[in-house]
Amino acid sequence: MYTLGDYGGMIADSVRIDPYVQAIEAGVRPGNVVVDLGSGPGFFAMIACRAGARRVYAIDLAEIVHFGRDFAKANGFIDRIKFLQGDSRQIQLPERADVIVSDVRGALPFSGHSMVSLVDARQRFLTEGGTMIPQMDTLYAAIVESEKFYNDIKSPWQSSVKGLDLSPALPCMLNDVHSTHFTREQLLTEPQAWWVVEYMKGPSIRAAGTLHFRTARRVIAHGVAIWFDTQLLGEIGFSCAPGGPKTVYGHSFLPWPQPVAISTEQEIQVELHADLIGGDYIWRWETKISEDEKGLIHHFQQSTLEGTRFSPQWLRRHATDFVPVLSEAGRAERWLLQAMDGKAPLQEIAQAATERFPKVFPRREEAFRRASELAEKFSS
Repeated sequence: MYTLGDYGGMIADSVRIDPYVQAIEAGVRPGNVVVDLGSGPGFFAMIACRAGARRVYAIDLAEIVHFGRDFAKANGFIDRIKFLQGDSRQIQLPERADVIVSDVRGALPFSGHSMVSLVDARQRFLTEGGTMIPQMDTLYAAIVESEKFYNDIKSPWQSSVKGLDLSPALPCMLNDVHSTHFTREQLLTEPQAWWVVEYMKGPSIRAAGTLHFRTARRVIAHGVAIWFDTQLLGEIGFSCAPGGPKTVYGHSFLPWPQPVAISTEQEIQVELHADLIGGDYIWRWETKISEDEKGLIHHFQQSTLEGTRFSPQWLRRHATDFVPVLSEAGRAERWLLQAMDGKAPLQEIAQAATERFPKVFPRREEAFRRASELAEKFSS
């Protein structure tokens, strides 16, 4: 979850915030209803009020959404913004919105359940003919040189501790998506559009495409860079491309298992996939590099799934034929939920849980903490 300081960094990013303010002011009409999805402390919600919104529903999973009340009160908008904490897919609104504004991307649009939430919000919250801000994101990719950053990824597992072999971590690190900032000079190929996210048309929650690059010079290449440009509203938008000002989004880096010497005009094919599995995206990138001057051909098949180590117990518990039986901790949580029947306060529930499940809750404070967490998530 983001902290208030993190949101401060987002607000201070003029490349991002200035076009967002411009788009909200252009897209919101006096009397409109607006949904601020992934609101945080409600900055976009207040801009919508300033543009004349009659009502703004500011929705966020995190507790920080309630801090927005302080900002709303300080700016005279407290009577027009309704702050809602929770998963937007489980929230019911009393009316539909004329505008939905959001920035739930992360470094790229495919992050966690952001795409699923946006699809749901468009279907359930938006009026016919309503507006989504942003309207479209275009993802770009290019082959990059990044010797220093590549070595920074590898070096802790190669030479940091004398006498210990930490190299088993290398396949995990080189099958992961890393965040950094590239310069225009580090791009070894012309950028190519990989995927377009059309929020107004109901975006796909997955992405897949094959790109064909041709290198412009002889150099050592280290992997693939990905970033996005956004169209917020009409001609209003911004670019996160290397060579421009740094943004809070940065650039995503998909490293290769090894650096590769690239010749001029060498062909490189990259197949990219982003698939939502469970609670997050699995990224896959398959690279085929044509024969070089020495007759070498490189073929890499990589996935963030390869960068994750699953224990035998985890795999067994996620098998389709696994028959689950609640542990004592599971029975304790079930009892806590059943005890929240609107008749007993948390302190009584916690005391009873400590007496019933002393191995799970040896101290009442532990039972109270867990009961409070469950009450925050599930109570009305």
